Parts: sequence; C-alpha cells; structure tokens
Amino acid sequence: MAKDYSTQKISNTLDFEIKSALKSVKSFGSVEIYVQDGSVTQITIRNIKKTNNVNRKKTIETHNG
Repeated sequence: MAKDYSTQKISNTLDFEIKSALKSVKSFGSVEIYVQDGSVTQITIRNIKKTNNVNRKKTIETHNG
C-alpha cells in the first residue's frame, strides 16, 4: 500500500479520504476503516435508510365486551 495511507503519519491524502467518507454518510450510517500492516487498506461507507415504522408509537386499544 502506498505510504500516503500509513497509520503512523496521517497524510493529507488519507485525511481527505476519511473526511470525505464521513461527509458522505447521510442521516444514519457508519464508516469502517480497515488497517493491515500499518496502512489503511479499505474504507467502507454504510448509509442506512430507516423505515417509517421507527418513529411510530404503538397504540394499545382496549375493548370492553
């Protein structure tokens, strides 16, 4: 891996890549950074779409009979 992705001295290139990844996450998500032998080998970006059911409150109806 190129020395631009070393974890020992964070280069401007790696700094830019990480910031770009973080900025690309929408409302919900995560950024995973994989390191092998002291170099970043992968940056994974996950954007999560929540369904409408997340914000709904459950209503319990009581029936008298």
